[in-house]
Amino acid sequence: MPNEATWTPERLIRYPAALETDISPDGARVAYTVREPVLTDEESKFVTHLYLAEMDGGEPLRLTYGQTSNAMPRWSPHGRYIAFLSDRAEGKRNIHVMRVDGGEAWPVTAFERDIARFSWSPDGSRLAFVMAPPETEERKAAKKAKDDTIRWDVDHERAHLWVVDLVTGGAPPAAAHDLTPADDRHVGSIAWSDDGSSLAYTYQPTPSPDVWCETRLAVVTAGDQPETRELARVASWNPEIAVRGGWVACPTAVEPVCWTVNDRVVVYPLAGGEPRTLAATPDGRPYVLGWSADGDAVLALESSGVSSAVLALPLDGGEPTALCDGGGYLTAVRTNGKGAFSLVHENADCPNRVCVWPAGERTWREIATPLPADWPVEAVPRTEVARWQAPDGTEVEGLVTLPTDYVPGRRYPTIVMVHGGPMGVYSRTYVASAGMYPIAAFAERGYVVLRANPRGSGGYGAAFRAANVRDWGGGAFRDIMAGVDALIARGIADPERLGIMGWSYGGYMTSWTITQTTRFRAASVGAGVTNLMSFNGTTDIPSFLPDYLAAEFWDDPEVYAAHSALFNVKGVTTPTLIQHGERDDRVPLGQGKELYNALKRQGVPVEMDIYPRQNHGPTEPRIIVDIMRRNLEWFDRWVKA
Repeated sequence: MPNEATWTPERLIRYPAALETDISPDGARVAYTVREPVLTDEESKFVTHLYLAEMDGGEPLRLTYGQTSNAMPRWSPHGRYIAFLSDRAEGKRNIHVMRVDGGEAWPVTAFERDIARFSWSPDGSRLAFVMAPPETEERKAAKKAKDDTIRWDVDHERAHLWVVDLVTGGAPPAAAHDLTPADDRHVGSIAWSDDGSSLAYTYQPTPSPDVWCETRLAVVTAGDQPETRELARVASWNPEIAVRGGWVACPTAVEPVCWTVNDRVVVYPLAGGEPRTLAATPDGRPYVLGWSADGDAVLALESSGVSSAVLALPLDGGEPTALCDGGGYLTAVRTNGKGAFSLVHENADCPNRVCVWPAGERTWREIATPLPADWPVEAVPRTEVARWQAPDGTEVEGLVTLPTDYVPGRRYPTIVMVHGGPMGVYSRTYVASAGMYPIAAFAERGYVVLRANPRGSGGYGAAFRAANVRDWGGGAFRDIMAGVDALIARGIADPERLGIMGWSYGGYMTSWTITQTTRFRAASVGAGVTNLMSFNGTTDIPSFLPDYLAAEFWDDPEVYAAHSALFNVKGVTTPTLIQHGERDDRVPLGQGKELYNALKRQGVPVEMDIYPRQNHGPTEPRIIVDIMRRNLEWFDRWVKA
C-alpha cells in the first residue's frame, strides 16, 4: 500500500457523478445534472446542479449554484427553455423554467408538496406533473392538535396527475388542474399524446411497493372535464411509457406475474383496440426510452451481462436490434425522438461522462465530464471480466478487481461482494465511485475484489433470473464459491484470507454463507435479511418471499426456516460486522438485531452499527463515509492481518 492512500473514503465521497441528461430537440446540446456532497458543520447531504454542454465541445456552462438541488432537466419542444425540479423554495420540489439564452429561472408551480416528475406538452404551452394533492386544512389542524393517527395501509397519499399552464418570468404560477381527482389511484409514468389533447399514464391502487403487480395503463383527456379510458393491466414494476402516432408503448408482464417477472414491450392504441406485443428482449426486462425517428420501432434499454444495450424493437414484431457497439454501463439515456441520444457512460476504469449519440451512428462520444482536473483517473485499479462454471455446469460471470500493486503469481487477500435484489447485477461501473463498498480503496489496500453475478441476477435472461426460486442461498452460494475457487486456482486469491460482504439481498447471502462454510475469516452484513419468517411479517413487500419460496410461511414454515441464516446459525464462528439503517422499511432493523444477538450469545466476534435517519439505502455522505471506513477497518483487522 502506498504511504499516502489515493482512494480514501473521504475522497471517494466527493466523486462528482453525472446523474441525468436530456438532449435538445435539434441534437446540438445536452442538459445534465451533477451530484456533489455538501459537508459543513450543519449539513451532510448530496445536492445536484444543472449544466449545459455543446455537442461540438467547449467548456460546459453551469446553470445552478448553492446548496439546493436541481434535477430532471427537460428541454421544451421548441428548444427555448429548460424546465427542471428544484427544492430552492421551502425545500419542496417544484417546477422551475429558465431560458436557454440566459437569465434567472422562475417557478411554474409553488406547492408545499414534492413533485415527482413532469413532462412538456407537445406545443410547449403546458406542463403535466405528478404530485400528491395539497394537504387539507383538516389534516393540518389534526397534526397541530396531535390528533393525527395514521391508519396503517389505509391512509395513503396517492400521487395525482396535474396540468399547469406555462407562465413567463415574473408572473405568478397559474392554477393547476387535477386530471385524476378521484383518490383511487397512484400515478406513476406519464406521456402526452402527439396533439396534446390527452395523457397516457400508469397507476397502481396505492403507493405501496407491494402492489406493483396491479399496475395499469390508462389515458385521460387534458381538458377542464377530464375523461379517463382504461387501456390494460400491465403489471410491471415502475414502467416507463412513450407515445407516438396514437400508440403508447409500455412494458407489460408475461404471465404468471411474479417478482421474477419477464416483461414484453406492448404498444396499445390510445383510442382503444387490439394491442401489439413486440418481440421478446434478451433479458426480458426492457426499459422504454421512446420511439425511433421514423416511428417504426420502440427503443429500450436493458442489462446485458455486465454491460448495457440499447435495442430497437420493430412494430412489425421483428427481432430486436442492438443499436450500439460500445460496452460499459449506460444510464440517463434520453432520445429527442429524431434518432439522437444523450446518456451517461462509464466503465470500471473510466469515470462517468456525459455523452451524445448522434442520429444514425452506432456509438457515442464524450462531450463533458464532471470530474475535477486533479481527479486521479490513472490510479484506478484494473478490473477484468471473469467467467467460471458452477458445480452443476451453469456458467457464471463476474468482475474481478486486482490490487493496485498486483504482481502475477502472488496471492492476495480477497473480498467477495454480493449485490442486492436478488435481481440486481454487477455492471462495469466505475470502481472509484461514491458507493458504500469502496472497491478502489480495498484494491489499494492490497485486496482482490470479486463481484459475482450468481443465479437470480438480472442481465442473463428470464431462466437465470428465476433459477433461485425456492432455492434462496442454495445454487447462488455454490456459484459464488465456485468463483472463489476459480480465483484460487489461478493463483490470485489466498484461500486463507477470504472475506465476504453485501447489502440487502447481498446481506442475506453473506449471513447465509457464514452458516454454510468457515472458509471466510470475516463478513459484513449490510441491511441483510437474516430470518425469512420475521422479514416477511415486517417488510413493506410481503408478497416478495412467497413468490420466491412458492408458499406463505404459515403454509410451509419449513422452507422459510431451511433458507434462513437465523435457523442455521448454530456453530457459526466467522467474525461479523452488521450495518443497518434505523428506519429501514424494506429490511427492518430487527433483521440485523436478530443476527447480532444470535452471534453474540455464541461468543462470535460481532459488532453492529445502526445508522440514524437512514432507510434501506443510506443517503447522507458522512454516514456513507462511516460505512466505508468501518468496513475497511473490519477486514483489515480480521482478513488482512
